[in-house]
Amino acid sequence: MLTRDSPDRVPPRPFPTYDELSYEDCLTNHLLPNTPFLLSSKTTATWPCTAWRLPHTEAGPSRPNLDALRKYGRHVVPVANTLQREFSEFERDEQALSEVLDLWAGGKGEGLYVKDWHIFEEIEKEGGAAVSVYTVPKCLRDDWLNPPFDEGARSHAHSPETIDNTLGDFRFCYLGPRGTFTPLHRDVYGSYSWSANVVGRKLWWFFPPDQLERVKDSRGELVFDVREMEEEGGGIKVVQEEGEVIFVPSGWHHQVVNLDFCISINHNFFSSPTLPRVFDAMVAAQHRVEESIADILPMIKQRLGEGGPWREEWVEEVQALLERDAGWGWRGFWKTVRRNVKNPPGGIYSPPTSMRNEVVASVIARYKQLQEWDILHDAREDVLQVERCVA
Repeated sequence: MLTRDSPDRVPPRPFPTYDELSYEDCLTNHLLPNTPFLLSSKTTATWPCTAWRLPHTEAGPSRPNLDALRKYGRHVVPVANTLQREFSEFERDEQALSEVLDLWAGGKGEGLYVKDWHIFEEIEKEGGAAVSVYTVPKCLRDDWLNPPFDEGARSHAHSPETIDNTLGDFRFCYLGPRGTFTPLHRDVYGSYSWSANVVGRKLWWFFPPDQLERVKDSRGELVFDVREMEEEGGGIKVVQEEGEVIFVPSGWHHQVVNLDFCISINHNFFSSPTLPRVFDAMVAAQHRVEESIADILPMIKQRLGEGGPWREEWVEEVQALLERDAGWGWRGFWKTVRRNVKNPPGGIYSPPTSMRNEVVASVIARYKQLQEWDILHDAREDVLQVERCVA
């Protein structure tokens, strides 16, 4: 019997799938125009984490080899109960991975979904290397959010400058049974993302930035689950097969449901091609914060006087809330840009330097129109360093 999540109900795949994709073609056809694509299972065929699949001879997706994950059992992982909604997310807890694996092995925990497990950060803290699990596709290595991927590494040995995790780690592992899902959302900071199915298949709904009206409720808020909407909000549906990698463009909302027991490796990332969109996302996040606390601005002015340093206090207040709400402020933004301009992570898998410099310079020019340029002196020093690098 067909269900609403059945792959048989999905129209032909609307995005290209590549066995091989050069960085130049990726940049021209997808990173710059901001469009989705998939890489075939050939990309992941030699990854060590394919040991997380049980051997099978029948057609179709694999079953998970939970015992292969028990060596990470001591990792404390975020666990979402996808059967219990809590406001705009799911009820969440933290558990040892071994405890969750025990539940699944015993036929329990059907709604539990391990999300945002920082497996690679944990491995590196223990002296290992991410390459013991997977290999970042070459066309996706220009990553300004995460430590540079070193294909030859056997241990974690990045310099302090390249591992300065101002923002945290954005390399994750997700695993959960059939039916567990991630509600409608877009990725942090206006970033790109990619997701590789190690085990099982996923069903995706994609919504380009200009096609969100049908997934808003009566209050103008985005819905939690597009399956509750007529025609599922008109989303672009894609079944991602086992072994495939899917690229999510900046600013595209999406929802994902596991069609089988799924294990995936996911990255959020950005680089110079999407830096203007990340800048726009920061400006929008700042405006939301300013609107939410607009009532205190007159009090600051009254206390410090029109001729006093009220602008400085207001900007600092907004930045503090922005860092809590959005995860970073202008200081984190420019520190991240500086680190990556001075130490490009992608090597040959990066845009031409002249293209990168032009994009970065355009974002600097826009930032200089904001009052934060005059007030946030430590961020200004980072901007000046970036400016010298791209001049």
